[in-house]
Amino acid sequence: MRLVAQDIAPRIKRRSTLGQIILTLLGMLVLFLAQFTSFEVPVASQRNLIAFGENQLRDVYHLIPERYKSKIENTLETRVPLLTKANAPVRKTFYMPLAAAAIFVGYVLGPVIGASACATFVFFGLIGPFLGIHSFASGGGPDYYQQPGFGYLLALIPAAAVVGMITRGPRTSLGQVLSIAAGLTVVHLSGIFYLLGSCLVSYLLDGNRASLAWQPWVFQLARNMSWYPLPYDVLCSVILVGIAFPFRWLTQTLVAPELSSRTAPQAKPTERYHVVEEFV
Repeated sequence: MRLVAQDIAPRIKRRSTLGQIILTLLGMLVLFLAQFTSFEVPVASQRNLIAFGENQLRDVYHLIPERYKSKIENTLETRVPLLTKANAPVRKTFYMPLAAAAIFVGYVLGPVIGASACATFVFFGLIGPFLGIHSFASGGGPDYYQQPGFGYLLALIPAAAVVGMITRGPRTSLGQVLSIAAGLTVVHLSGIFYLLGSCLVSYLLDGNRASLAWQPWVFQLARNMSWYPLPYDVLCSVILVGIAFPFRWLTQTLVAPELSSRTAPQAKPTERYHVVEEFV
């Protein structure tokens, strides 16, 4: 048996200010890209989605060679009229994954840096026209608060913070699901409250006169900006959170790198080592 001194000094980490600034700008860049990325999707109403699905089945059916169609028709006798009739009209719209991007930013960067990135994005959208930068879809500027979607933009800040707070511990499936649900709830409820609150303030200040151009269609706007995009927000958020783990690990490495043994403060001998018994 011999006595061996074992080093038990903890690894020391520091928070990198430069790393936090870089990550904030990268998070803002993700939001910029999401703002100007759009996908043409069917409007998420039940009848419209059913018609879209049936049209896709017909398109696939028409691609099948003729020698196999007879076998399919014999197997699916009751479904043949569905496959052979003309495609039904489908309403489509353009979807921007901005809410899903805020979920991604909050999950990867954490509550503080994620919220800071969203706040920087909104700030640059308000002052951007003076600098030749147009970060919002409708231009931006100080008067952008009059736009019906401005409440959804402001809601990105608390949504990213909530997602980061829920997932700041160990990564679990339950935490990821809860963070997506909480983040999207914050975005859409805040956006709807902003719509209704803007109309209420306008009514109190100007009476019956609609001072906001979109005020007569407030409920249609709430439906178009919350109810219809919500399924696509959920889908995109699940995909982005699913692929976010490598970025999350890289973020933690950049923000809090380990100090080397040369630069780390030296611990006292009595605190750094303890004696263990080793049998040989």
